[in-house]
Amino acid sequence: MKIGEIAKMSGVSTRTIDFYTVSGLLHSERSDSNYRLYPASALQTLERIQLLKKQRLSISEIQEILDAPENQETELLVEEVYEEFECLQRKITCLEEQLKDAPNTVKTHVSKTLEHQLAAITALIALL
Repeated sequence: MKIGEIAKMSGVSTRTIDFYTVSGLLHSERSDSNYRLYPASALQTLERIQLLKKQRLSISEIQEILDAPENQETELLVEEVYEEFECLQRKITCLEEQLKDAPNTVKTHVSKTLEHQLAAITALIALL
């Protein structure tokens, strides 16, 4: 498929697809008339790249994941962790709204309580 076809089917701009190709995330072959031709699997790769970008991974980190041998268990774990992260992000936003109007004494108490939890969160992040 040509770049325009891939862009239309994936919803990703041709410029972004070109960037991914130059960066080595997507692979193409050249036709006799020098067009880039992408395999059908490029659509799945683009979907994976978009998912990994939502997780705020760098291009080099995405490259590392794409180059790793496929492991379904790992992919499922990544998706599960990402979904849990999204859920926690929504909860944090809700709690921020609640704390916005809370008295200073409540804010201070919450802050002191969270300080104790920060060490556990930091340890979890270090495992990643």
